[in-house]
Amino acid sequence: AETGDEGRGRQTELVEIAERHDMAICGPNCLGLFNLNSGAALYSSTLPSNMKRGTLALVSHSGASAIALANTGRIGLSHIVSSGNSAATDLPDYIGWLARDEATSVIGIVAETVRDPDAFRTAMDAVHAAGKAVIVLRAGRSAGGQSATAAHTGALAGSNEAYGSFFRQTGVIEVPTMDDFIETATLFSAIKSRPARKGVAIVGVSGGGVAHVADLADEAGLDVPALSADTVTTLRALLPPFASPQNPLDTTGVVFADASIYTRVLETVAGDPTIGVIVAAQDAPAGLDDTTAAEYLGIAGAVAAFQRDRNTPTVLMSNLSGGHHPAVRAAADGAIVLNGTRASLAAIRALLDKTPPRAVDAGAAPVPDAHWTALLTSGQQLTEREAKAFCAANGMAIPHEILATTEEEAAEAARSIGFPVVMKVESPDLPHKTEAGGVRLGVGSEREAHSAFYDIMRNGRAFAPDATIHGVVVQEMVAGGVEVLLGLARHEPFGLGMVVGVGGVLVELVAETAFELLPVDRTLALEMIDRTKLGKLLAGYRGAPAADIEALATMMVQLSDLACAYGDHIEAIDLNPVAVLPEGQGARLLDALVIPRS
Repeated sequence: AETGDEGRGRQTELVEIAERHDMAICGPNCLGLFNLNSGAALYSSTLPSNMKRGTLALVSHSGASAIALANTGRIGLSHIVSSGNSAATDLPDYIGWLARDEATSVIGIVAETVRDPDAFRTAMDAVHAAGKAVIVLRAGRSAGGQSATAAHTGALAGSNEAYGSFFRQTGVIEVPTMDDFIETATLFSAIKSRPARKGVAIVGVSGGGVAHVADLADEAGLDVPALSADTVTTLRALLPPFASPQNPLDTTGVVFADASIYTRVLETVAGDPTIGVIVAAQDAPAGLDDTTAAEYLGIAGAVAAFQRDRNTPTVLMSNLSGGHHPAVRAAADGAIVLNGTRASLAAIRALLDKTPPRAVDAGAAPVPDAHWTALLTSGQQLTEREAKAFCAANGMAIPHEILATTEEEAAEAARSIGFPVVMKVESPDLPHKTEAGGVRLGVGSEREAHSAFYDIMRNGRAFAPDATIHGVVVQEMVAGGVEVLLGLARHEPFGLGMVVGVGGVLVELVAETAFELLPVDRTLALEMIDRTKLGKLLAGYRGAPAADIEALATMMVQLSDLACAYGDHIEAIDLNPVAVLPEGQGARLLDALVIPRS
């Protein structure tokens, strides 16, 4: 398909033949596959000679990535699949089969796209049922990457936010780089079960070294807890008087002379009630001469022996991505050895965070109303007033408003609502009213309402002479509260997702939102709010009163329900701003844009 129309036609014909004869086809545009356990190979390139047998199955759309990862000499492999365009047999097929494969405990994927989300979800259900893990490195995250992906396989990459949400919802561990892939795959392949405790202990022979690791552990979101009083007492008896028995822990150089002290330190730390993983941070780079490297063999051997005998995962970590001196690496045989501080700590974070995905409570979607279905399928853009009425019909609170078609009606409407008011142009052809000069805030008298009506109508006609303008909406002005952006956006092949973040005039300045594919329930809504700066703002930033977070979460669920009822007819919805009032006072939808699906 990557060669153009002729290639796409030939690939379509290939798929039709495969479906007609119930054939599994790897590719086209691929290297093939290799089973390291049986030795069976349908592989069009030279088989890697440096491969290590293990429990990781590697499935890659990219042949070059498959070759690179298979030849690191660090990852133990059960299968290699270079699937290329995956025209007839795709990721869900491979994942589903590998979920049942007894020789595989971890599935590593280098993917350029997910074509069938439903099939992928089903395959992931089988993975979780088998107690396995899936790690994904995805290409096509940038504009240039998406273009290269389309050129490579003829497939669209989709948006990062949608893929991130999809992988979270299906329990996939997504990694950003090959280094992260290697360290995460190495760790997961070596671990039989997730640690029961989430605390991380950092042990080393340098105070500055362990402090550096602790800094990056904090950035990675890891918990490096204080050790218990009993643990501290035992460590104090093991280490010299000048040592500081804390987490992170500097054992001092005493362990070079007696590696058994290092072993007893590991035993003591592993017994602490807060510790689930131990990081033995020890650099011994390949450039060391053999005599100097020999000084580190005792530590490496102690970590390896301890890891073989204990359930607490203990990682021998090099801060350098190049790893350890060959002699040190050999002494560490049997240990979990990770390279590069950031990639190693990210792998540990993924291990500690791994849980089966939480099922979202979709609830009962409202029954679609014929009036709104007809409006959404009419081929016409909804006006702001229609968009807000649509949302209000599905439970969302909106301000009191009146449509005025003359200056006199505008003044009367403003008087009846109560000053001050907001006035906005009402037109299906002017979705961005501010740019058209179609908004007036804080209109405080009938005279001002007269003038504002005239100005808004004149500005609208000047901005878009052919626009249909129904009049001016006079709206209750809602004072106070935190302005929030809430909306829906369609991202194929996944469908609609919800976005929430700081709204109003701060949208572009803050430029931080949370996104999740639908449906969104109350628990997920609150998680999304808390994920961004919006959570802190709503909680009462710098002495401001706390806002009604529960009311915003309710509106998010209402928007999700609305999308479940009418989603086939909606391309996007933009609710900006939503005013989240002080706690207990609710949330009000002040402006709405609904874009029907064409």
